[in-house]
Amino acid sequence: MPVLYVLVSLGASRPNSSVCRKAPLCGTSSVTYGSPEECKKAHMVPGYNLGGEGFDIVTMERKGAYVIDTETWDLGNGSCKLYPNVYMGREKQKVPAAVLDWRVLPQCSLSVSSTTYDSAETLVNGSTSSVTNNWKLGLNIPVDPSVTVGLGLGGSHSRAAKFAMQKSKQDRYNFYEHEVHCSYYGYRMSSKPPVSKDFLSAVNSLPPHSPKSAPSYRSLLDTYGTHYITQVVLGGEIKRLTESEVSDCLSVEASANVQSKASIQAMIKHCRAKSKKLGHHFNFGSSFRERMTTTSGGVISRGDVLFGQSDPSVYNKWLESLKTSPDVVKYNLRPLHTILPDSLTAKSGIKKEIENYIKQNALFKKCSEKCKVGHKSNPRDPCACVCNNNQNIRSNCCPAGKGRATLRVYSLYAKNLYGDKWSETDGSVEVTYDKQVKRTEIIDDNDNPRWKEWFNFGPITINMVNKLEFKVYDEDSAWNSDLLGKCSFDLRQGKVSDSCTFDHGTFFFSYTVECAPSLGGEQCQEYIPSPSAPRWLTASTPGMGCSGRITWMGDRSVTPGSLANVVSE
Repeated sequence: MPVLYVLVSLGASRPNSSVCRKAPLCGTSSVTYGSPEECKKAHMVPGYNLGGEGFDIVTMERKGAYVIDTETWDLGNGSCKLYPNVYMGREKQKVPAAVLDWRVLPQCSLSVSSTTYDSAETLVNGSTSSVTNNWKLGLNIPVDPSVTVGLGLGGSHSRAAKFAMQKSKQDRYNFYEHEVHCSYYGYRMSSKPPVSKDFLSAVNSLPPHSPKSAPSYRSLLDTYGTHYITQVVLGGEIKRLTESEVSDCLSVEASANVQSKASIQAMIKHCRAKSKKLGHHFNFGSSFRERMTTTSGGVISRGDVLFGQSDPSVYNKWLESLKTSPDVVKYNLRPLHTILPDSLTAKSGIKKEIENYIKQNALFKKCSEKCKVGHKSNPRDPCACVCNNNQNIRSNCCPAGKGRATLRVYSLYAKNLYGDKWSETDGSVEVTYDKQVKRTEIIDDNDNPRWKEWFNFGPITINMVNKLEFKVYDEDSAWNSDLLGKCSFDLRQGKVSDSCTFDHGTFFFSYTVECAPSLGGEQCQEYIPSPSAPRWLTASTPGMGCSGRITWMGDRSVTPGSLANVVSE
């Protein structure tokens, strides 16, 4: 397998009960109702307008357009709800009228955790992990098991999904998620919130839903998304998508930048040694250039917080800035139409258009070919094959390292040997590669022997040190053998027949070197990509999909006639 890629995120933490017992940071902060004068002077809480925003579940993006009115704080008589913000000197701050249960949360954990996804599909399905409730409630999105063996709905066109799909056209990849939790505030919206005037106006302008008017409804979704945010946890988030097969060492580098380096010096030393062995310079993060980084919340003035050479103080300054400039880290969603009263005729049309939009952009996977002999289907993923791992092959059927191969030696014979003065040669051959030594039987009284043995050396590693060596002996007795000649050769891939000339006679041999899967080149040092999605199929296009092939169901840019162009991208 090639260098793999990594998703790194600094996400929201869950309240720790022990922290809650020690400090008044958990649970709903005490609310008071301010006078009109107090309310006019009070500042809004940080992130007051992050709830109630429209959200696109397909692209996992906030739309910047508000479904709920988050600007009105007046409760009707000039008063407002005030909460003390312990992160800002217990200053009393006001919230929108639609906000309930505003609270402060414990500070974030200073440790980096890691999660592994073994396919693009699992990464896509995991991209909705920031959504803490069932976003499908209120929607009718049936899944036909006869059509798909894997389906990705939410997040199917997120940045992470697009990155994963692009990589899967090149090769098979694993995905690593590194995560640091950080959250400071949380609140929810009321069950019957005031609807944004702009949103309500846009809904009221919609004609009755029909195929002809569908574009008008889709335009509404383009502006406001498929859902709206009903509950938030606010803090900071950094997501990184990069290629790496050294997840553990990337985790260490990330940890070193967000916590005391003294606690992980031993692991850092190990990783630097590993980095040097792999031919990298100082750190792993700088060696992997294909990255996708998204930062939400706070201010980062310079440097790479996780994988750069930044001092931990850079991370600490970013944490501090989250108290005044937080962003959404975790959230609950509800489908857009559910905020509308049943009396509005456009409600059912909006629901139908949301369902169509999600289904048209879903990812689906079809298996086209059975696993090869010696492979079996992964019980967690019917399209993925599992190999019996050995020194050459990992369980995911990728090579265990460069130079991995199998070696067979055969067709050993000699001509015109001269071993004994009074009789013909009693010949045998010793074949050595690395620490493996094989020996033929003795053929008596024959200066032109042909040995029948086939030697299987099994998994080997081809390198610049080891050579295939042959020694031909005249065996006079168990304790007295004469070396007639020897020779050695660098291995090369394929079927090879060669010879070496001794003082008396010539020795002939053949061998076959077969590189481990996905390796090539003369000495199996070159990686040969194994794309998991060489063809991209639409939902209406019957055809062959390879192991783990994934496509967008409703991608109108991909048609049967354009498949060849898509493959060659």
